[in-house]
Amino acid sequence: MSEPQSKKTLAPRADEGLSAKGEQRRQSLIAAALRLIVRDGHHSLSLRSVAKEAECSHGSVAYYFGSKGALMSAAIDHACEQIASSFSAIAPDLEASAGDPLQFAALIAQYNTRLLIDDRSMGIAVYELNLAGAHDASLRPALSKWGRIHAGICREAFLKLGSQDPDADFAFVLHAIGGLVIAQLSLPRKDFEQRVFLPAIERLIFSVAGLPPRR
Repeated sequence: MSEPQSKKTLAPRADEGLSAKGEQRRQSLIAAALRLIVRDGHHSLSLRSVAKEAECSHGSVAYYFGSKGALMSAAIDHACEQIASSFSAIAPDLEASAGDPLQFAALIAQYNTRLLIDDRSMGIAVYELNLAGAHDASLRPALSKWGRIHAGICREAFLKLGSQDPDADFAFVLHAIGGLVIAQLSLPRKDFEQRVFLPAIERLIFSVAGLPPRR
């Protein structure tokens, strides 16, 4: 499709749909935006910086997104869709291990280590996108929406674990994990998963299950 160069061109509405080529182009621009966010921080993002990163015109980026906020929201959606997809894949295993808090904790520790520590780009992207929401209130509905979606994916597992309030307990575990992940990305420690991460998550999961801490 032709891509108007005017700054006044409105970004296509989500329900208008794009051709396969247009959607491929849109995804390539989101990928460029995420590379910038990971490499230079969320403050580096602009339509022009993404155009430079993607080696295309400013008008092309404006056509697909219209504003920095729309582009940042698209980046949030993309990253969170990836997380939801991978999280959904382990949800059945979490449910199956709900009777064994140690195994439940081990699955969570392993999943988040692979997702956010081993893949540093994803870990940094998640941190930067949440930090962007701290600065820009218009991004918070997108972050909140995905928080609810992710909580819903493991709600049944948390209920089977013994949680009395699975959404609140998911948020409790999620935000504790976030702090541990950021600390590891900033100051890497050897054997982080076994020495630091897993023991911390075990304490969290025993608390959610209403069990005394493991000695």
